[in-house]
Amino acid sequence: MAEMQRALEAPPAHPELAGSVRWLRANPILAAGILLIAAQLWWKAGLLGRSFFRLDDYLYLEHASSSGLTWSYLTWVDTGRLDVVGSAIAWVLVRVSPEDWTLASAATLVLLGCTCLALLRMLRTLFGDRPGVLLLLALYLLSPLSLPGLSWWTVTLELLPLQLALFCAVSAHVRYLRTGGFKHAVAAAAWLAVGMLSSLQGAAVPFLLFALTSAYFARGAWSTALWPALRDHGRAWGLYIALTAAYVAFYLLRLGASSATATRPATLADLLTYAGTLLRETFVPGAFGGPWRWVASGVEALADPPAALAWASWVLAVVVVLASLMYGWRAWRAWAILAGWLIIADVVPVLAGGSGVVSGLVLGLSARYVWDATGILVLCLGLAFMPLVGGPDPWLGPRRLSRPEFAAATTLVVAIVFGSLWSFYDYPADPTAAAAASYIATARLALADAPSGTVIVDGPVPSDVTGGFVGPVTNASRVLSPLLSGPPGSGPAFVAQPDGTDDHLLEFDGYGRLVPSGIYGAASPALPAGAHCWPASDGSVVVPLTSAATSARTLRIGYLAGSPGRVLVTFGARSLLYSFEQGLHSAYFPVTGGSGAVFIQSVSGELPCIGNAQAGVLLPSEAGPAIPPVAVAG
Repeated sequence: MAEMQRALEAPPAHPELAGSVRWLRANPILAAGILLIAAQLWWKAGLLGRSFFRLDDYLYLEHASSSGLTWSYLTWVDTGRLDVVGSAIAWVLVRVSPEDWTLASAATLVLLGCTCLALLRMLRTLFGDRPGVLLLLALYLLSPLSLPGLSWWTVTLELLPLQLALFCAVSAHVRYLRTGGFKHAVAAAAWLAVGMLSSLQGAAVPFLLFALTSAYFARGAWSTALWPALRDHGRAWGLYIALTAAYVAFYLLRLGASSATATRPATLADLLTYAGTLLRETFVPGAFGGPWRWVASGVEALADPPAALAWASWVLAVVVVLASLMYGWRAWRAWAILAGWLIIADVVPVLAGGSGVVSGLVLGLSARYVWDATGILVLCLGLAFMPLVGGPDPWLGPRRLSRPEFAAATTLVVAIVFGSLWSFYDYPADPTAAAAASYIATARLALADAPSGTVIVDGPVPSDVTGGFVGPVTNASRVLSPLLSGPPGSGPAFVAQPDGTDDHLLEFDGYGRLVPSGIYGAASPALPAGAHCWPASDGSVVVPLTSAATSARTLRIGYLAGSPGRVLVTFGARSLLYSFEQGLHSAYFPVTGGSGAVFIQSVSGELPCIGNAQAGVLLPSEAGPAIPPVAVAG
């Protein structure tokens, strides 16, 4: 009996397991939220696995690899975007492993996980540990509006830090409102700075904080609560306003100093087209799991909702708004906040930055422009249907849902989840992403294995690699520049046009391999039987071509010299002085136009033995060894 009593009084065999069970019982909402976020990260990892660097991602990669972590680099403005946080992340990733999509995807998933945890924390701060928090979180996690932006690395670097900062700023500001501790206002200001240094849309977050404060943390009508909300928290607003004013001034200063090409200013027609399309075809259908159908693919995918479903989503939106007003009249404030965010943060900045390049219709169908608004939508849904923890006014809608209302709400939630899954699996992955990944991986091996002193003829990479990017980073020398490790001059050198002696000229083929560079055009005929050189007369040689090279860009001459000297090479209307070297070599000359023969005249030294000549354009040769022998998968 004594042994049995001691056994019953002994501590559990696995105290860690017992502690975990107690924590789960005490924090069911938090535990379930973390589980949902983990499932979403696994889900989104599949999307990133089918994606790769696209479009102006290569501009950011090239800029990060060629710059130090300087203030000038961090505050670089491209097409109106000032993304200090994203530039810092890009700089670090390029230094760890350049043009590594696996590393970029891992960093994206870490950012996404932190953003979702910040959203969960914000919702729990506002509404407590209620089951409705999990529903709001799930709506954000499943939103198809994130898909085009999440698979585009440049957009991810801008919008994920923005959303992370937004959610953290709201949480800190709400804690300041409840406790009065100014340290929370300082924390909110720090997160505001992070948001502004991630995206221009971050400048709209202080307006969101003021709208939230006056609408839900002050008593009485909204119009009469504006001044008390401003007066009672004057120090916090002074801090936020000073920060925003400094940011706007700094942004305008950097924008004026940037080399970005000016675009056509937005017109009223642009504004109406973009805003109408964004709301009608993209945001409202996306709020209910749309668009259910896409056009184009990858980062260029555009929303293309079926007309019937788009109209149905608008009907449902009206029903949801009316139901919230019946549940609590103050819900209209939440919808006003959402509308204000869409206008201030998602309509005006986008038109200011891109209306002159892309039509308002295309911009309006781009879901990435309302990715940030999904978090605001979730916030406003909570404000419309759930009571705030410690709100100044009693909740006016405490009644329980009737069975028909509960059934309708459940059906709507299930339909949104099903629609979101449908939109995800219908999302067209970029069909050229695998080819781009293979090209970069193969080129990485080629540059690492290239012999010392290799000279590479520069040229445009295949459009599949960049996704059809038409900006400044399209040639191999710039697309692949992050892969060139070591000090300048230690690795292979790129030349736009060879000029001089080069016996092993290489070029990237369409698979990312380094292959010999050949001239395609007119060539000299075969030498007479028994001859090794073209005959010379009076210190000059005429090398005929089998046909007239009418549009030649490059001339090549193969020769053998017993000692160095100089010759004058004439092709068409251009004459070039060339210093030849002892031994067997190839000489390259930039030329224009055409001619049916090459004239070579001795200037000093013994005239070399001229074996052949070619005139035309340089292209990757299908003959000769390749580095590496075969392309590799990305």
